[in-house]
Amino acid sequence: MVRMEQTLTSVTQFSFSHDLLEQLAQETQESVSTLRAALTRAVPVAVQALAGRVSGPDGPATIWKLGREAYGASVLEPMAAEIHQGWITRGESLMRGLLGETYHFTALRIATAANFGLPAAERVLSAAAVAALGVIGEHSQEHNLTPEALATWLVQEGSSLSGTLLPETSATPAVPGLNSATASTSLTAGTWAPAGGGQTYTPPAPPLPARTPVRWQWGALLLAAVVLGYVFGNWQDLRFGADRNSLAATTAVTPTPANGTTAPDGQPGRYDASSGNYIYDTGQPLILHLADGTTQKVGATSTENRLYTFLADPTQQVDSVNRTKGWINFDRVYFEPGATTLTDESFLQLRNVASILKTFPTSIVKIGGYTDSTGNPLKNFQLSEERAKTAMLAIAGMGVDINRVQAKGYGGKYFITPNTTPEGRALNRRISIRVIKK
Repeated sequence: MVRMEQTLTSVTQFSFSHDLLEQLAQETQESVSTLRAALTRAVPVAVQALAGRVSGPDGPATIWKLGREAYGASVLEPMAAEIHQGWITRGESLMRGLLGETYHFTALRIATAANFGLPAAERVLSAAAVAALGVIGEHSQEHNLTPEALATWLVQEGSSLSGTLLPETSATPAVPGLNSATASTSLTAGTWAPAGGGQTYTPPAPPLPARTPVRWQWGALLLAAVVLGYVFGNWQDLRFGADRNSLAATTAVTPTPANGTTAPDGQPGRYDASSGNYIYDTGQPLILHLADGTTQKVGATSTENRLYTFLADPTQQVDSVNRTKGWINFDRVYFEPGATTLTDESFLQLRNVASILKTFPTSIVKIGGYTDSTGNPLKNFQLSEERAKTAMLAIAGMGVDINRVQAKGYGGKYFITPNTTPEGRALNRRISIRVIKK
């Protein structure tokens, strides 16, 4: 219970019993005393981040629900390994979403102060978030608080932490979300939009750079004129084998790589010769706030956002007649060449998709595997089938009911672009997902 003379931060720190610390020590291979010292730094971060979250849309209800769930699961006591790991994963996802781009920096500072590795610091941050939720849930239940009353209390608790964990210096970038006032404004400065059981958040556009002082403008114009003169005077030398159309296609806002192109579905990207993969440009970053309180930082045209939008938008329905419609290509799932082994970076997107599917428990999806048209058609079909099953099992292994995920290989049957170039073949070697029931 959080008494008047105690704070959420102090109670959360005190909630780490010797048994919990021993469990944490076994997982991180660090000493109990070292972990206890690290928690004195991690817990205030978690409290302030949660206090900032209640200021956003649906924040009070989300934190109220998460707190009640955490307290109901007895997260402040030793748990079975499977349940314990599930909460640790949720805690990590929550902190990554709340701290955003500063997550790695915050964990690094904690690791440096505690003199242990970055994975241990991330584990401590996750444990701090889970414990804070448990204390919040206990306080909410004992005092029968509404989500709004809980939010008021939590904001007060966050504002009581007058000093930030990581002080700002001229050499250290500021850490948004650690100061409660900063956290509140950072969640409302962008654009929020309701979507299904959660929210999407698009960060505000970066401020325009300061205007160049007048005394430099003429010099800048003169330099630009010299550069343009050189370019037009040496046009043939600057082409480097590229034609005029490809050079004219580059934009001043976002330069397109020399081998850049646009996929048939309109998503830009480029062919990476070293890996043989097509690297998609997933668009402007935005934050998905899922109904279970977790967040994902993804691109506006990413697989995650397209899947989430389809599931959340009631106006978008499954086409049960034309089953070739509705397929969404994974833009960050790759396999080792000619094999069914997923690359390491693929698991992040598969984990994101699994999290989205878990927030839409009635949905059923199908995973499609495809190859290019080179080689033996039968072997290509078998390879695509095994790759689709591998992706399906990976998603199921991340907590999605296996009965909700189907897999099918199509080989080179449904190519989306001609197989005449390495770039085209890379586009055709893909894994896709289609919602077959919402």
